[in-house]
Amino acid sequence: MHDHVSCEIIITNLCNLSCDYCIARDLPGPPMNVEAGRKVIDMFVYLAEGATTADFIFTGGEPLTEFEILKELTDYAQKLTGDVGIQANFILKTNGTILNHDILDFLRSKPITVVVSLDGTSVAHDMHRKTRDSISGTHNIVSSNLRTLLDNNISCVSSVTVHPELSKSVLENICYLHELGMDQIDIGPVYGTASWSDTEILDFTNSLLDVAQYIRDVSKKGTQIDVGPLYRSSDHIDGNLSSYWGCHAASKNLAFLPNGQVTGCSALAMLVSRFPELIIGDISSGLDQSSIDNLVQLAQANGEQRPACSKCETAINCTGGCLAINYSTSGLALTPPEMYCKTISTIPIAWRKAWLINE
Repeated sequence: MHDHVSCEIIITNLCNLSCDYCIARDLPGPPMNVEAGRKVIDMFVYLAEGATTADFIFTGGEPLTEFEILKELTDYAQKLTGDVGIQANFILKTNGTILNHDILDFLRSKPITVVVSLDGTSVAHDMHRKTRDSISGTHNIVSSNLRTLLDNNISCVSSVTVHPELSKSVLENICYLHELGMDQIDIGPVYGTASWSDTEILDFTNSLLDVAQYIRDVSKKGTQIDVGPLYRSSDHIDGNLSSYWGCHAASKNLAFLPNGQVTGCSALAMLVSRFPELIIGDISSGLDQSSIDNLVQLAQANGEQRPACSKCETAINCTGGCLAINYSTSGLALTPPEMYCKTISTIPIAWRKAWLINE
């Protein structure tokens, strides 16, 4: 049905950190074993028949706590997709605290992009990303490991999670990461585990405008940087989404939990303990078509089915909000939080500021 598909594999529910805004703390366990992981890949590749490319995204918990399983499943997915003519790309999402020679050799040998969670400066990062004893910050080891990855020419993306307390310091943290050597950075505000005041929302959207000016300034100097959600290739501009609603959960994308259950994406997987209706099957008994239909109907609901979107001027640049964000904040699939709507409203303004250099 699709040229490109995506498989998210949550290898483990366990993590060596205790970040206070983590939404994955309720993931069901235990960690995935090799046999279950192969069944995951078997099921996904079978369903992906006809696709030309597929992303395999390994996440958790912290997937590098199960490095041997990660290696085995990457090799298995690469072979199986090759046998059926699908090009496999791999993405590893990690907190960046675990790195050694074996991991480096593995990363150099695969078509893999490493997404490292680093929230910026030591002050910003260590405020919420701590070790399990909640005493020690992790900035020093994560920034050091990220530099090592870059020195070894491994494709990296920095993932910046913005807590409301840090809504004013986004630009400072982006500058820090850029100076560290990062030219691909994703900004994502905390959802589901923290509340945003009107003032904090305004601070965050103003910060996006500041980041846009930074992108503009460095681009004029010929320096490369791309910062989400202000990607140069963003769809959230010029009414590009005026006739499109929802996401690809359970259609182009599947996520597999450590216990073998299946849902539409890894963000939804974090919520299955609260919303078991998001589960659409498992690797032992297969997928349930009625559950798939229900989830796809929600994921792709149009504007008439989204009351909060019906009178919104930003709707032409939005798809109605992320299903997982909506669930985690309002408890309702089709009701986005104000934070999301304000952010989307700011993107077109900030994007023009960032990329239309001659205006």
